[in-house]
Amino acid sequence: MKFTRHAEIRRQQRGFPPFITDTILQFGVVRSAAGEATRVFLGNRQHREIVGELKRAIQLLDKAKGAHIIIKGDSVLTVYKQA
Repeated sequence: MKFTRHAEIRRQQRGFPPFITDTILQFGVVRSAAGEATRVFLGNRQHREIVGELKRAIQLLDKAKGAHIIIKGDSVLTVYKQA
């Protein structure tokens, strides 16, 4: 999504890194706003869901530490984990 110059300045002033605005745009609740615009916000429920998903992703990443995948051409030959 393209940010106007005004939005980019406000994002920086208010400490919203691109990861945060991208997350709000992806998972937020969409509502109408004045002037035929759209408002997207991250409510408590959406926040809980995202935090839960990130925690699960971290657990999976911990299991993947030391993992290897052997590939030949376009085929996966094997996967293994080195301690």
